Amino acid sequence: MQSSRILVNDVLVEPAALKIKISGQWQAIEAKQLALLLLLIQHQGQCVSRDTIIEKLWPNTLVSDNSVSQLVAQLRKTLQDNKAAARFIKTVPREGYQLVASISEPPSIKEKLVAPRINRPIYWLLFGGGVGVVISIIVSYLSQPIKQTSPFKYDSRLTSAPGLEVYLRYSPEGRYLAFSHLDENQSQFDLAVYDSQSKIVHSLKSTSYSEEAPVWSPDGKWLAYYRFDPFKCEVRAIAVDHTIEMWRLGKEKKLFDCELGYGPRKLYWLTNNHIVFNTQKINKLIVESYEFDSQLNLVKSYEYPEVVGEILDVVPESTKLLLKSQASGEFDLVFQTLENPEKKSNVLSSFDAALAVWYQPDQIITAQDQLQIQNITRQTTLPISSNSSLIGDLDISRSRGSIAYSEGHAQVSVYRLDSLRNLVPISSATRIDVSPSVSSDGNYYAFVSKQTRQNLSSEVWVRNKLRANAELVYTLESIESARLLLFSPDNQYLALMTESNKLLVINLFAKSAVKIATEFNLLRNVFWARDSHSLFFTSSDENGNPLNWQYDLLDSGNKLLKTHQEWPPLKERNITFTQFSEDMKSYLLPRLTAYFDESQLTASFALYLPVLHEHGAYFVIRTGHELSLYEYDNTTGEVSLLKELGTYLYDINTPLALTTSKNGKQILFNRIDGIEMDIVLHQSTKERQ
Repeated sequence: MQSSRILVNDVLVEPAALKIKISGQWQAIEAKQLALLLLLIQHQGQCVSRDTIIEKLWPNTLVSDNSVSQLVAQLRKTLQDNKAAARFIKTVPREGYQLVASISEPPSIKEKLVAPRINRPIYWLLFGGGVGVVISIIVSYLSQPIKQTSPFKYDSRLTSAPGLEVYLRYSPEGRYLAFSHLDENQSQFDLAVYDSQSKIVHSLKSTSYSEEAPVWSPDGKWLAYYRFDPFKCEVRAIAVDHTIEMWRLGKEKKLFDCELGYGPRKLYWLTNNHIVFNTQKINKLIVESYEFDSQLNLVKSYEYPEVVGEILDVVPESTKLLLKSQASGEFDLVFQTLENPEKKSNVLSSFDAALAVWYQPDQIITAQDQLQIQNITRQTTLPISSNSSLIGDLDISRSRGSIAYSEGHAQVSVYRLDSLRNLVPISSATRIDVSPSVSSDGNYYAFVSKQTRQNLSSEVWVRNKLRANAELVYTLESIESARLLLFSPDNQYLALMTESNKLLVINLFAKSAVKIATEFNLLRNVFWARDSHSLFFTSSDENGNPLNWQYDLLDSGNKLLKTHQEWPPLKERNITFTQFSEDMKSYLLPRLTAYFDESQLTASFALYLPVLHEHGAYFVIRTGHELSLYEYDNTTGEVSLLKELGTYLYDINTPLALTTSKNGKQILFNRIDGIEMDIVLHQSTKERQ
């Protein structure tokens, strides 16, 4: 009887059971990943095109190339493969993917005992149609509607008034929900608490300060929060160990000072009386903690430079951190413990989640445009809410099985600063507009516009500065988002680089686009030739070595360059260049520290990266919630205030950018104009134990 198992290198695959064995340990493999692996096995040593993968794995379904890229990335992580030095799956640039692993039938117990191991080709499976049958069964199974019931159901809407409710935090036993509230036309947050027993919202703090991002002590007797004003930032704690009506009169204690230039980063209070949070160092986001005694006196502070990423959630009793990390070059959800920070983080999911919380040991709840549960083991997702509104914050009470999240909408618009220093809107106020760009001569503007409510595709718009309206020139695929827009020197073309590592050139007169790089690794260093006839960029080979390319618009083809193409000067580079933000900081920080504190500059640069022009630089400084635009003059070395830009109240996971023309006369930027969010509650459908 022939084996139903396949040995791929040293990984044992059992298709019928949807599991694989790596390093002696069995683990589940998601069905779609298995179908892809079997398809590659069927064509071992051959390049399988992306079109073939889509045809076989998503029959009669409209999907994008990005779905293939994500699936390949997930399978690589399951197999513990390294893209730069592939042992299993090799990327064939501009073609598809190739299985480079050896394939054999695993030896029987008898063979292990009496004979040396021989890797026998499994032609009985490859050419007997076995793999094709298994793939068909898996795809057929995946195509069938799966009746899954969400473990949560809609309970109620907690708030419904103009304004913003965010920074949600359940108390340890789940009765209370603390949050920060911002009334319409107000620029300072107030602190409030919802009592689920009485169904009443109590105002806890309403002062001239901005009180934000509350967190409960593990015993529920203290509530810590940030307190901002234009001159200082403190983390304070208020006693809440008596009746809720008296909380606003409870004793308070200052815990520590915080950086004024940064917005509040969520605090996490562990059972060992450590408060953990993210802090920004010069070049990266790290984890820091403060240890307190039983009287909330500061004992010691700690830094964890080995733990890199944004904290999304913490299990207080285990110091287990859920992080969003980009260490691999792509966004991943990973976990790492503070007890052993040197240990390499474990990747849970290849997913760029804006928000995520632990639900169960093998499940996390994530939020992007909708709420969903991700099963880490099975690599599956289940929607909780199909609402496609913007989700701004999320928390869960595991003890009560309750979910609270903030949903609503935001307006992000592009503005131009005119010669009289007035702000002139360039885009509509009904959408989220990002990636503003201005041509070198200042005659054309471009931006990317998206609508979150309908979850429509992003659109690229271009406007002549002498005309009142912008023109639509390109529509991105539904799941794509833009990273860079770059005008050619003659203004006839617009280069577009996406977050998924694709590069396109848009003909602005024909309003047509050509994809010039879709299968390259780690695209970077994108810039135009001065004659506008070529676009240069860099990728990496399978071993991580740089490859320099030239796309010729006349020949409509890519040419691999034998020598490194000289980069343009720093003032003409863009965010795709290697070490660009670090080079910008290295250039500006020594020139600006006489005017601003270095930590404030670093924090402000993380929000809006400065932009250089031939006479100096423009940069935005954040002080509390206030934003101000400044200019640095190369000739005099002086700094001058150009314009107060308004307030930045809350991070909605939307990139903000500042750009200018070569001579510095045209200045464009995007700004969050308004956020409306209410709190929505969901309750577990399961009985509490």
